[in-house]
Amino acid sequence: MSTRGIRLRSLSFTGAVVKPAILTFEDGLNIVYGASNTGKSFVAKAINFMLGGGDELPDIEQREGYDGALLAMVLPDGGEVTLHRSVKGGDLERFDGLLTERPKDRAPPATLSAIHSAKSGNNVSQFLLSSLGLSGKEVVTNIYGEKDSLSFRKLAAYVVVGEGPIMDEASPVLSPIKTENTAEKNVFRLLMTGTDDSAVVAQVRPAVRQAKVEGQIELLDELIQRIDAEIGEKAPLRQEMERRSGRLEAALTDRHADLRVRQERIDALTRRRRWLTDEVDAATAKLAELETMSGRFAELDRVFLSDIERLVALEEGGFLLKAVAGRPCALCGADPEHQVHSHAADEIARTQAAAAAEIAKIQRERRDLSQTMASVNADAAGLSRSRQRMLAELADAERNLETERPEELRVRTDYEQVIRERDEIKRALDLYTQRDRMAARRSQLSSRDASRSTPSKLQAGVSATTAHEFSQIVQELLRDWGFPGNPVVAFDPAKQDIQVDGKGRASNGKGVRAVLHSAFKVAILIHCRRKGLPHPGFIVLDTPLLTYREPMTHREGALSEDEQEIKDTKLSARFFRSLAQLGNLGQFIVLENIDPPPDAKAHVTVFVGQGGEGRQGFFPRGGFG
Repeated sequence: MSTRGIRLRSLSFTGAVVKPAILTFEDGLNIVYGASNTGKSFVAKAINFMLGGGDELPDIEQREGYDGALLAMVLPDGGEVTLHRSVKGGDLERFDGLLTERPKDRAPPATLSAIHSAKSGNNVSQFLLSSLGLSGKEVVTNIYGEKDSLSFRKLAAYVVVGEGPIMDEASPVLSPIKTENTAEKNVFRLLMTGTDDSAVVAQVRPAVRQAKVEGQIELLDELIQRIDAEIGEKAPLRQEMERRSGRLEAALTDRHADLRVRQERIDALTRRRRWLTDEVDAATAKLAELETMSGRFAELDRVFLSDIERLVALEEGGFLLKAVAGRPCALCGADPEHQVHSHAADEIARTQAAAAAEIAKIQRERRDLSQTMASVNADAAGLSRSRQRMLAELADAERNLETERPEELRVRTDYEQVIRERDEIKRALDLYTQRDRMAARRSQLSSRDASRSTPSKLQAGVSATTAHEFSQIVQELLRDWGFPGNPVVAFDPAKQDIQVDGKGRASNGKGVRAVLHSAFKVAILIHCRRKGLPHPGFIVLDTPLLTYREPMTHREGALSEDEQEIKDTKLSARFFRSLAQLGNLGQFIVLENIDPPPDAKAHVTVFVGQGGEGRQGFFPRGGFG
């Protein structure tokens, strides 16, 4: 089993006035996860860009000040190289070694064109293909048996799977451009079998070929007419629409920033209101407790007063008894010395003294009680004032929310309107692009030599045997990931896609399609390793676990029934563990919004988002150094 392949080591962005933005990778499983809008999807687009992709990098504000990008990698033969490219595009530079900054003191580097050419090795496509042993391979591009050399761009979809394609209904093999589908099927077959189309010989019958060419021209003319009718005679010029598209993109960025600021204000006010509500409730409960305590203390004070009154009466009675003691009897007039009974003057004196002492004790306790009551009343008064102040602040927060919400709604409505206008312009520009492509194709057909014979029907794509073997690998993978039920997988040659339990992948919700697309691309790597076939050796998956999104906050919205079924399983944890176990076959880079399981054996990078502790996103906090 061959394990040759390319392994990425780092992706870096540099500039003269900014801190370098560096993201490192290791063998096996790499996970980059965290908050939305932190640069995870940018990572996938940047890797594709550094592998020769022609699409421009997203013009996000965090990228301001960065003028160069570097991708360091280890080649299948163990060689270490770094590719450097301007963020504006163009050709690439190749340096030896693993670098995160463009060296200034080395000899001039080798230059690699971003455009594929089979006649020259000085392009990034041939450089990568040569390292994989795939240079010089050819694939049939149409039913006539015409061939084109394999380029690395035809393999890019198998190693860098963006957020859009991973959830799309389209086949993981085919692109929306129908004229490219034959070549794409044959590239898939080349990966799965190691056999290219260099041996194909086109044999064409002139009459049949001429009829087919004329039919294609007629169809293209009809399609061009339809596009012209859809564009309309009064449509703005293409250059004007391109200028409007640029202005709308800039306006969209401004409105998005304004919308984010207003949403953050509403969030802050909502948090403040929630906190004030909790504090007011706590103060109200505390005030009730203090009022109850004050009432009990007042009752105790009344008990003390009652006790003092009783003891004072007892003391005064003793005083009267002492006053008549030692005097002639009030009844018989007998002198004290002749009286038979004693009035126990000593006991009366002791009782009187005890009553006086108890009165003094109760008075001390009453003074202490009075101080405690004063403290409780003071606390209650202070708490009441604090509660009134918080009620005023709560009312102020409510008023501010009532003010901010209509403004946020206005900005959001304006933002959505700009999006609609942008999409309309983009659709019109796409129509122009389609028309140009069709016109070029028509010109190509018109100039073709009609005397050449039509080739015999050529099989495009993988055979039934290979498709079955591949389906079994996808099936093993889905069961290992814990896909609901006991999935049975088959390959649909018409759609160049898989079916699970007889249901086409495109018929599922977005999150399920993302999981199945991921399984499709990972299964290709496993198949190539089992067969000892070349494969680039790494796979970048952007949001493969979309089904675990939060439906209330994620832009993809509510979960479908089949997505919810997956979310209720432990597929996410098993997904990461499975990829970690497959680390000996290749390198996996997963870009996700959800937390990986704590026991995931992976190189993990966290983007915490704005205001978080740690790395906020792909680009450093603050940007400028």
